[in-house]
Amino acid sequence: MVRVGILGSVGSGKSFVANIFKELSFNIFSADKEVADIYKNNKIVNKKIGKFFKLKLYKGQINKQELRDSLKKNPKKFKFLNKIIHPVVRKKLVLFLSKFKKNKLVVLDIPLLVENKMFNLVDILILVKTKSSFFENRIKKRKNLDRQFLSILKNQQVSEKTKESYSDFVIYNSSKNKVKLQVKNIIDKILLN
Repeated sequence: MVRVGILGSVGSGKSFVANIFKELSFNIFSADKEVADIYKNNKIVNKKIGKFFKLKLYKGQINKQELRDSLKKNPKKFKFLNKIIHPVVRKKLVLFLSKFKKNKLVVLDIPLLVENKMFNLVDILILVKTKSSFFENRIKKRKNLDRQFLSILKNQQVSEKTKESYSDFVIYNSSKNKVKLQVKNIIDKILLN
């Protein structure tokens, strides 16, 4: 099994690229989806987060906007949040890799893959790059993501240049057809080796 990790800055189109792999019948592990599931269903994790950030729980769930507001006031608290959430996401990732171990290729869409030094979990890294105009349009479409919080998220990540230094391939995200062609070329290169 070849484990492909997708890298990119916030709003570069990592999930967009991952979905193209999905359309081509490859299994995808999305850390963002797993985190959303944790916030929705994991009452133990939500209780820990609520206690640390002094947030009320609503039917066992965190109000994500209240959490964002707290992080905007004190971005250093991101480290604590990551310490709670990342081990749970890692367990889900290990289960995913075990479940699909007979597959030829799986895709890992994990935003902080480089930052958390998760290199042992991937074989190939693909960086997704996009023009600033595409980035701006994508960010505008995201609900509840203001400029200040976006800046905090970006500060959690290493630079695009650093990510590129780790990458085996780069995808230039401009249009779906062009990205699909790049993805198919990369798949051919990986699976034919």
